[in-house]
Amino acid sequence: MRLARKITLLFLAPFAVLLVLLAYRSTQRELGIYKSQIANDLLLTGRAIRPAFREVWRVEGEARALEVLAIADHDVADVKIRWVPRERMPSLGNHVGESPIVQNDPGGVGRVIVWLPLVDERVPPGAIELIQTLDQEETLSRDLVHRKIGTTIGAVVISIVVGSIVGIWFIGKPVRSLVRHAQRIGKGDFSRVLGGRRRDELGELANGMNSMCDQLAGARQSLMEETEARIRALEQVRHADRLSTVGKLAAGVAHELGTPLNVVSGRAKMITSGKLAPEAVAENATIIGGQAARMTKIIRGLLDFARQGAAKKGTTDLSELATNALALLAPLSKKRGVSIRLEGGEIPQILEVDAGQIEQVLTNLVVNAVDATPDGGAVVVRLAEQPVTPPAGHDGKHGLYLRIEVRDQGTGICTEDLARVFEPFFTTKEVGAGTGLGLSVAHGIVHDHGGWIAAESEPNRGSCFSVYLPKTHS
Repeated sequence: MRLARKITLLFLAPFAVLLVLLAYRSTQRELGIYKSQIANDLLLTGRAIRPAFREVWRVEGEARALEVLAIADHDVADVKIRWVPRERMPSLGNHVGESPIVQNDPGGVGRVIVWLPLVDERVPPGAIELIQTLDQEETLSRDLVHRKIGTTIGAVVISIVVGSIVGIWFIGKPVRSLVRHAQRIGKGDFSRVLGGRRRDELGELANGMNSMCDQLAGARQSLMEETEARIRALEQVRHADRLSTVGKLAAGVAHELGTPLNVVSGRAKMITSGKLAPEAVAENATIIGGQAARMTKIIRGLLDFARQGAAKKGTTDLSELATNALALLAPLSKKRGVSIRLEGGEIPQILEVDAGQIEQVLTNLVVNAVDATPDGGAVVVRLAEQPVTPPAGHDGKHGLYLRIEVRDQGTGICTEDLARVFEPFFTTKEVGAGTGLGLSVAHGIVHDHGGWIAAESEPNRGSCFSVYLPKTHS
């Protein structure tokens, strides 16, 4: 609607100026016609009087002729008629002939003057002068101006009404439709807009928007398919990393299962020997059941860790999760001669996360820490709340985060390699000892949860990887 008003005003501005100019010229022309008509009337009157004036002068003399001229002056209303001798001609200006002139009298009122020369041997040189004041000019001019103003206003009003109707129908309504469609596009609705059949610029714009909607719909479909493919690929990479970690844990788990299996085997042989008293049989059976439950728990934990599943966030106690994850890693660390200690695990840390994915991150970091400590030592996992500002490039806000710190006393990482540790397939381990996907997958999981991983390390002085998860994340 605003565009229609602007176009109407832009059209009316020069139109109104043109109407004013035309009204001014028309007024001047009508005033000119009015003066010309008066001049013609004076000429006709003078030409009618001149023959009689000359004849009376020739027959009856000057006095009688001037008397006749005075009678004519009296009889012709609004016109002053007199005889102008030759000696007074210079005072009348340089006007020559019968052409009328227009000038103002000493009072400022316009008047029309006509001189008709009288050429006769028996009449002294001179001219009949006819003067008529333009005392009606001002009234006529005012009437003309009022009439032209009324006509101009009427034309402008009609133009505004017609322009507004045309603007609303042909511009305002289609533009509002296109604006509404653009708003729908902004909300993700790529349905086609009506109005593409118009054979004007707005029709071309509608056709362009329809084409854009088709392209956006196709692009969104392609993006959704690509996103789904990337998600599947990411899940596969994460699952592969999980299985790689499971492979590392298998040796430790097998060692951990050896002791209870030996106990079960020995106690079973004692029972089958038939030499035990009933009370001893019951006791050995109880021991066998306990060892079987222990093995079941170890195997179930390993299977749960290895099992692939879609991301599913829920309310999780990170302290409990860390305790269970470190218990699963205990056989591996014990085999390597590395102790694992959890600090801050006695305080519940409730977050909305995917428990399996966060467990994978923690397990990966701890396994890397154990691998980086070949000569034995300690790996410390610390949980603590901390107000922190996200690093540059992260779209998070300053606030309270849960920091999961994994610190080892191993060989450390040089500065050049530390900058690349989160790159896919980059590893500092020996060939065959790692895939180079663990930290990359962990980085992606933490980023999906609205957090980030910070790494600190110096050669031969150990490493520290800190995972930051927002406490307000949901």
